[in-house]
Amino acid sequence: MRIVITGANGFIGKYTIEALLNANYEVLAIDLSLSRLSEFKNHPKFSAVIEDINSEQFKNHIQSGDKVLHLAAITLFELCEENPQKAVIVNTIGTLNVIRACIEKYAERLVYSSSGAVYSQTARTPIREDEPRIPTSAYGWTKKQAEDWILYFGNQLSYIILRYGYIYGKEKDWGAVGKFLTLLRRDEKPILFGGEQISDFTHVDDVVQANLLALETRHLNQIYNIGTGIPTSIKDVCEICQEVLGKKIGYEIKPARPFDLSFFVYDVSKSKIILGYNPKWKIREGIQDVTKVEKTGK
Repeated sequence: MRIVITGANGFIGKYTIEALLNANYEVLAIDLSLSRLSEFKNHPKFSAVIEDINSEQFKNHIQSGDKVLHLAAITLFELCEENPQKAVIVNTIGTLNVIRACIEKYAERLVYSSSGAVYSQTARTPIREDEPRIPTSAYGWTKKQAEDWILYFGNQLSYIILRYGYIYGKEKDWGAVGKFLTLLRRDEKPILFGGEQISDFTHVDDVVQANLLALETRHLNQIYNIGTGIPTSIKDVCEICQEVLGKKIGYEIKPARPFDLSFFVYDVSKSKIILGYNPKWKIREGIQDVTKVEKTGK
């Protein structure tokens, strides 16, 4: 069995590849760059190709029976707001090209990495998978549109949609946690936009667990929330980062951004019951793990 991963050079892709190879899967990594994957190049079950998901040639890399994990996307909210046309080309049209390739080449399934950004600002919490999808960001709209294309072709292709929470982890040095730790190490105050927002902070290892489960589950054509179900404020995350590093620098508060959900926490009961998902990491232990990895250089 072969797993094809788009966006493989990203930090979720890298750790998913490591887990798949450890589980004896054959892996084909696809991305515009493969710079972060050199440690796998001599593995007998690993191969890689540089390709654009929007290219006509992309479909030639898919074989009958492949399971495709589609991670490729512009994920930074700010970049999507600055250039929504590019975000649509990559996140939505690129996904459509992947869908059509999977159908034409008879892929066994498509596992799509979506986001909690598809949900409404007024969604009832904890958020279930059947809550309305009314995004508040360009990124969220591109993800919703990609989901809609998957659902449209759902009678021709088996799929799983995973809506990730706010992901942090090893080698992610941007956003909450990653950027906080970077600034604190330089004795600079982190900037909090609003600071009171509540989110569902999810360790990359739990996301990797969900990816592998989605590639194996018999419960296809389903949507699953992937998070912890534990609400934590951005301010608390920043304070935990300071405690873990032994820093007392404080933070700077700036106005909240319009695309940030004010209260976001998942109901993950469906993922637990049907997918077998079991999130391991709470936020303090997760931040301790990230700093331990950074200190040892792994």
